[in-house]
Amino acid sequence: MMKYLILIICIIGAGALGYFGEGYLRPVKAAKSGSNATDKQNLLFNMPLGKFTMQIIQSRKVLHLVFDMDVYIMGAPAFQNLNGAEGRARLRDATVTAIAELAETDPSLAQPHDEETRQAELTSQIVRKLYVSFPAVRTARLNSFHANVTARE
Repeated sequence: MMKYLILIICIIGAGALGYFGEGYLRPVKAAKSGSNATDKQNLLFNMPLGKFTMQIIQSRKVLHLVFDMDVYIMGAPAFQNLNGAEGRARLRDATVTAIAELAETDPSLAQPHDEETRQAELTSQIVRKLYVSFPAVRTARLNSFHANVTARE
């Protein structure tokens, strides 16, 4: 009898939590673009990060990556904060770290794929990793991406 009582209390508690907590989980409606200030808050600003050359040493091979990337920052204030030398350097370092983590966890990074599909997938993975530290980063574009694998001696 006690286990049925606990089960009923858990079901009622989960229902109450869902009923009262759904307001926090529901997506927020976009603001109407009535004023010029809110328009600047919602604009995407292009920030070219430049060309990266990386060499990632793995157990039996060396992965050479060369890529050119642009990121898009949401809002003028966030863009101004990141557009200086220090902000751009932090963003470049975070991008290199994200690519290195992807190279360690994704063995198919150097394998040939349909170029547009693979670049879109890779870009979304990089943006997800960058978003943790830089929430203003909304999307990115890989201008060029080349990967080469050589055997390690």
